[in-house]
Amino acid sequence: MDVQSRLLGAAGPAPHWGNLGAWISKDNQLSSSQPYNEAANRLALLHAAAVGINERDSLLELGAGAGASLRLWASHGVRNIITIDQALTTLPAEFKGLGVNHRGIQADFDAPWSELPLVDVIIAVDALYHARSFGSSLGNIAAQLTPQGRWALSTLHINTELTRSQKAQLKTQLMACGIAWSGVWHQSFSSVEPPSIFENAGLAIQRIDDLTESVLAGFALAIAHRKQSLSLSDQLHPAWWKLSLTARLCRSLVASGKVRYVLISGEKSA
Repeated sequence: MDVQSRLLGAAGPAPHWGNLGAWISKDNQLSSSQPYNEAANRLALLHAAAVGINERDSLLELGAGAGASLRLWASHGVRNIITIDQALTTLPAEFKGLGVNHRGIQADFDAPWSELPLVDVIIAVDALYHARSFGSSLGNIAAQLTPQGRWALSTLHINTELTRSQKAQLKTQLMACGIAWSGVWHQSFSSVEPPSIFENAGLAIQRIDDLTESVLAGFALAIAHRKQSLSLSDQLHPAWWKLSLTARLCRSLVASGKVRYVLISGEKSA
């Protein structure tokens, strides 16, 4: 097991999850003491529910990481899966020979992709804000969908009412965690007029869910809870310092109201 997964309390066979998780209980209450695997799996499930994924769909996932999500998609009957990430994602060993057709591509989300077949669904769980250009990533998503294709992605949405100095401070905070200012969503949105960055890319928004409390606040609380069970040597490990830095950023963003964590879903524009 890799160090970060162990520090997060991941359990069971590899591959393990790498997203922030949705830290809510079955009755929709914030719950930071639940196993990390459950929270991470729940965040991915929210994306699956947003697009209504089913066994007839071909799927492209952006940011599949080590491949834990492949286990989830297969449980929904999905058999044709393409993954794109900066590191190559491999199919979990237990799926080999079970009819899961997987192709892993090593590429950036916002750079031109190699020629691929069009897919019915594209999902990006807690990944797209690591790209350098949000607009370019959206354009790639639209280009890869079938005419009736569906999509779901989670990202950070910047409060459009921030002052110039607040934006500068926030930009520095995000850069410290490896998040590019141009890789997140800046435009305002409403139920009446969809943001032009999505329209320009060829994507139609159908739903926006605010997951700020369950994801950002939940992760910050979960890291504080997890720290209580770690040894001093684990707390001094560079991987834990990185997790702690992320948790502090999450806590700061929630308290300041500068950023929301949103799940956006829809279809390819007609």
